[in-house]
Amino acid sequence: MTTHVTNVMFYTVRSGDTLTGIAAKFGTTVEQLVKWNGIPNPDVIKTGQRLTVSQSDSPQALRYTVRKGDTLTAIAAKFGTTVEQLVKWNKIANPDRINIGQQLIVAKSEPASV
Repeated sequence: MTTHVTNVMFYTVRSGDTLTGIAAKFGTTVEQLVKWNGIPNPDVIKTGQRLTVSQSDSPQALRYTVRKGDTLTAIAAKFGTTVEQLVKWNKIANPDRINIGQQLIVAKSEPASV
């Protein structure tokens, strides 16, 4: 018997988000987001809603390059995650110290619940 595991990546909707903006951020399409999340009206998403933004047969990670003025708090908010998760994924010793040009994992897929 063969088991197929799909890895999914999630994003938590923030105030002002649109499916178009979320699709652009995660390199997918509005149509795909609608399909993965069973969204009846693409013009209506809710703050705090957890959306699947990627599905793949293999684990994936989305990376972000730190820019001048960035903080982990702002980066976490931008990608719908937490500072604690960024620290864990990136093995950051001091959350108050990130460097311009540093590559951070900002979203990571996980095996889907069967």
